[in-house]
Amino acid sequence: MGGYVVKAVIMAGGRGTRLRPLTCHVPKPIVPIMNKPVMAYSIEWLKHHGITDIAVTVQYLSDEIIEYFGDGRRFGVHLHYFEETTPLGTAGSVKHAQSFLDDTFVVISADILTTIHLQQAINFHFSKQALVTVLMHHEATPLSYGGIVTDRNGKVIHFVEKPKWNEVCSDLVNTGIYICDPAIFNYMPEHPPYDFSQHIFPHLIQQEYPIYGYEADGYWSDIGVIEQYHQTHVDLLNQRLIPSHYEEIAHQVWIGERVNIAQGVKLEGPLLIGDDVCIDEHATIGPYTIVGARSVISKHASLKRSIVWDDVYIDAYSELRGAIVANDVYIGKKNEIFDYAVIGAKCKLKNKVKVQHAAKIWPNKTIAEKTKVKGSIVWGEQRPNVLFRQNGISMRAHVDAHPMFITQLASAYNSLHEKGSHILIGFDDHPFSTALGSLFAQCLHMYGMFTNVYEGGYLPAFRYIISHKQYRGGVFITVNEHDEVIIDIHDEHGFPIDRTMERTIEQRMEHEHHMSAMQMGEAMKQKENDEMYIQALRQAISFSSSERWKVVVASSPLLKYIIERTLLSFAIEVVWTKDRDDEHIRELIEQEQAQFAIVFDHSGERFRMFDGQGITLTKEEMISLHVLTSLLFSETKKVAVPPWAPSALHTLAERLYGDIVYVKDTRRDFLLAHHHEPFHFYFDGLYACVQLLHLLAIERCSLRTIVSSIPTIHLSCRDVHCPWDERAAVMRKLLEESYDKHVDFTDGVKVYHEDGAWTLILPKVDEPTLTIYSQATNAQKAKEYTKYYIKKIRQYQNV
Repeated sequence: MGGYVVKAVIMAGGRGTRLRPLTCHVPKPIVPIMNKPVMAYSIEWLKHHGITDIAVTVQYLSDEIIEYFGDGRRFGVHLHYFEETTPLGTAGSVKHAQSFLDDTFVVISADILTTIHLQQAINFHFSKQALVTVLMHHEATPLSYGGIVTDRNGKVIHFVEKPKWNEVCSDLVNTGIYICDPAIFNYMPEHPPYDFSQHIFPHLIQQEYPIYGYEADGYWSDIGVIEQYHQTHVDLLNQRLIPSHYEEIAHQVWIGERVNIAQGVKLEGPLLIGDDVCIDEHATIGPYTIVGARSVISKHASLKRSIVWDDVYIDAYSELRGAIVANDVYIGKKNEIFDYAVIGAKCKLKNKVKVQHAAKIWPNKTIAEKTKVKGSIVWGEQRPNVLFRQNGISMRAHVDAHPMFITQLASAYNSLHEKGSHILIGFDDHPFSTALGSLFAQCLHMYGMFTNVYEGGYLPAFRYIISHKQYRGGVFITVNEHDEVIIDIHDEHGFPIDRTMERTIEQRMEHEHHMSAMQMGEAMKQKENDEMYIQALRQAISFSSSERWKVVVASSPLLKYIIERTLLSFAIEVVWTKDRDDEHIRELIEQEQAQFAIVFDHSGERFRMFDGQGITLTKEEMISLHVLTSLLFSETKKVAVPPWAPSALHTLAERLYGDIVYVKDTRRDFLLAHHHEPFHFYFDGLYACVQLLHLLAIERCSLRTIVSSIPTIHLSCRDVHCPWDERAAVMRKLLEESYDKHVDFTDGVKVYHEDGAWTLILPKVDEPTLTIYSQATNAQKAKEYTKYYIKKIRQYQNV
């Protein structure tokens, strides 16, 4: 069953912020690919498949787009423009053109370049009688795209926009190309902004409307970031997808009209040289280089893997290696410009300038002679380009966490808040944390924000202070035992910021967007301390006993103050040590006859526990105690647990007339699930310690006795290595073999087996690793399920 589509809409309103400084004064649809505006490729692709009646939605620098493309006549199509006064979102933008889109139509973004066979996708759309068909493509690292899971018939059953690694379930991603029935407008609200991927599609999938995914062959590139912009040129040269008017004068060497090449010039393809270019004697143009029209390459200059736009002058002996240079730039003698460095339009670089890897120079700048231009943050090549990890920002002290990084982070963080906002800055007593925290605060003052300082070093107290005072957020900086700087950013509720805020900061960091305030902020004179938290905790737990309680505590010296102050207020004797060695802890428990021991991490949020016999409590036992104390000592009847939590916890919760709720294994999801409670067993070692002693006082027994009374748990857990660029494909293949089983996507992929057992495949955010959890009726069966999936994962990596 086939059909015909005669109309399309090209979304061309975006600002192209991730391509700055290239798009500071050039709309993204006009950014050149192989010396031709990127939107021209979309127009030609649609025309090739018989679609010539095209709507174009515009907003940012709309006049330039309309002036360049006109009515479309010179491209052999008819263009109809729909201008937005404010951003409407992707779906809102298409809704704006509803009057034109009166039959089945294609949607494509102006920054997409593809050779996908559109008619085959259209035939698929009509055969499925779909409301929307999303064209999908395989992507090894899908973090920057919308991840898609379909059933065996192609119906979309799960969609995650820009997932973290622990949310990746497939290597199939949303290409941004859709085939839509006009009935789609019935499901769009009247008042934008709203997006297809974030709003419309999730709603339609939830309501089980016919949304289908078509797995497309052919080339596809979403030119959203500098790296992909560069890679697209490499791809097109490799595939010989060269604009038609260029002549191949030697193997893989294409030139335009009126090109002047002097004697002794070395040309090594694949490369492309535009019209009216002049290349002086003994210059070298190496592989994967693009030179725009009217540019001049002087004698002995050398270009490799570089993209040079129109009207650029490169003086003698300069070297470009993987650089991108916008229009009307002058590059002086003996300059060196390295990989992914970007030079904005109308810049002037004097002699002997060195532009480092990934540096960016904004338009209209003059760079003095012998200047070394250092760029913004460069992330490691072995992991995805993501700043935030599982627990905030983590980097090496003195290496990644340098003053320039902190100033850029403060600038990006500033964009989340209004001027005049009050922000709490916390840090531990490590000199590096103190210096970085002070610098961060001073940067915020430059942006008109006010700061206060918390020096207690106890993260749960820091969160409590934010949520119970008028702070708009907080930044907590510590250095752990591995000499890593940990930067935790919190919202006004004291929760770790959500992924949307994380992405905003990451994007601002890339774009180096800085704007200081007319009026300075300042630091508040009265610093915050632990007393507010200690008093609140004391009031929240009405615990007294005639027993003499003793607890072994291991922590940093800084945390000793709040730990002893809090526990002594409950008449609990503290045996403190800074030595976290397990054997030392066990010796102290036996020597002091302590009820148990608790070992705090550097911030006091994470902790390990030993019972009175010196046995370390497992993570399953800890989550069970979390459920037990939450239902006993709080008003809640629903307790959040991670997706790997044993099903036996349902039985435990039912005994106490409650239930468990599975949430993603992140601090934010846990804290949100218990947002009505000021303290949290799972992320507050002091609170957990006092509540456990409260439990022991009521039950009049040991911690080991209580743990032994918890329903039997048969849980197997193992890690398996899986390279970053293979994880998405592996997850998809695991899903494909589970079509006939019940699958849960709360966090990772949880497959329920016929015998009541289950297996959870949970990708780690920070490592190229998949964690496999299996629960079964006995330990042996759980191990067998885990081994089965590990074998499959290793097998799929070699396919």
